[in-house]
Amino acid sequence: MAAQRERRVFIHTLGCDKNLVDSEALLGRFAGRGIIPEREPEKADIWVLNTCGFIEAARRDSEEAIATFAREKGTRTLVVTGCLAQEHGDDIARRHPGVDVVGGVGEFDRVVEAAVAGFAEWLRVPAVEASYTGLVKRALLTPAHVAFVKIGEGCNQKCTFCRIPLIRGTLRSRPAAEIEAEVRGLADGGVSEVQLVSQNTSDYGRGTGEDLEGLLARLGEIDGLRRIRLLYLYAGLFPAERALRILGLPKVAPYLDLPVQHASPRILKAMRRPGDPAKAAAFFRELRRERPDVVLRTTALLGFPGEEEDDVEMLADFLAEVEFDHLGTYRYSPEAGTPAADLPGRVAPEEVADREARILDLQAEVAGRRMGARLGETHDVVLDEASTDPARAAELTAALAEGTWLDPAARRQAEAWRRRGGRLALGRSHHFGYDLDGVVVLPVPAGESWRPGDWLQARFTGATPYDVWAHPVPGAGAERDSA
Repeated sequence: MAAQRERRVFIHTLGCDKNLVDSEALLGRFAGRGIIPEREPEKADIWVLNTCGFIEAARRDSEEAIATFAREKGTRTLVVTGCLAQEHGDDIARRHPGVDVVGGVGEFDRVVEAAVAGFAEWLRVPAVEASYTGLVKRALLTPAHVAFVKIGEGCNQKCTFCRIPLIRGTLRSRPAAEIEAEVRGLADGGVSEVQLVSQNTSDYGRGTGEDLEGLLARLGEIDGLRRIRLLYLYAGLFPAERALRILGLPKVAPYLDLPVQHASPRILKAMRRPGDPAKAAAFFRELRRERPDVVLRTTALLGFPGEEEDDVEMLADFLAEVEFDHLGTYRYSPEAGTPAADLPGRVAPEEVADREARILDLQAEVAGRRMGARLGETHDVVLDEASTDPARAAELTAALAEGTWLDPAARRQAEAWRRRGGRLALGRSHHFGYDLDGVVVLPVPAGESWRPGDWLQARFTGATPYDVWAHPVPGAGAERDSA
């Protein structure tokens, strides 16, 4: 009798890195049932679509993906889970009969059980019951040396534009011992960098007797872990002295992601965002004064109801003063159930697009100056790709050709490498978050056998507002973890 073929599962993730962690947790639970994670959908027996429902554009993308997956699944089992399924699971099941299993957020065990059994089931569970089960043992969807680690779920902030508390519930911090066990396991498997995520990382430990500093101190003692990156902090809830204390902890990267959303006092009040622009600017000035090496990332929301030109000018002035290294923008979307959805003064879509473009143009100038100021510096770089795709390499080198260079010789050297099609590797210094920011582009010396996860020292010689060109320091060699 022929052996039964092993079943395989493919998962497609939409939305944020917190959703990515949930997808990894699902794959871990499938693996525990003997079902192998598969990166090529045509080879899988089970398809999982992890949806996003944060804003209207994300919901449209999720709906389109559901329709496509349902149309193309053939005899496969199709699972739809995530934020859109949490809120609209009954509609998904009704409108897409090709969907076999619909499950809300955090329902790893029940979703896997239904998918493995091969029967249709609607598994909606309130967000407040979302579980962390499956996060400790999971199959990474990132390169093997870097992982997102979710330290909390839900949010206690009541921003008037945001549906996250309605979808994911209020804040529940994971126990520090559980997070430490997860990161130890990741480090034992070769992960040298973790990026800590939650809806509000500043609030970690509220109501549990633990705090972020204590968690970071525990993680800093883990052998094999080299870099801890903090994402999604609230400047209004995060005094400068606390930020500086955290940045002084072992292995914490001098990189902070602090979404400000806006800088108009009137708009921030309408958003119910903590803090005020004057105090925020002072906060960032103090950070930069005490830690000139710190890299700052933020997010701005354009087109909030009632936003006027003066408000956008305030935002532009604030961004020009603080000079964030990285900026993400998105456009306001009226979300059902949020207070902002009922506010007057809706901004026309074309005007929102114009305002966003102006802010991004300003940011390109700011980031270009900050990147250019680093030319000549040497930094530790971890390799994400030891030999990049030729098309991707051509795109990066073409953009860098128009950038700023340390000197004419550095530009000529890079151009010569580009013309002869030399091998390129992609990595990240502490200035770049994985799957968030730009990359460090490195020419691969002849005879080198670099691998993803190798660490090396490199000197920055060229820069755009987004990426840098760097040369490995001669004789330094690449460090490779034994794992």
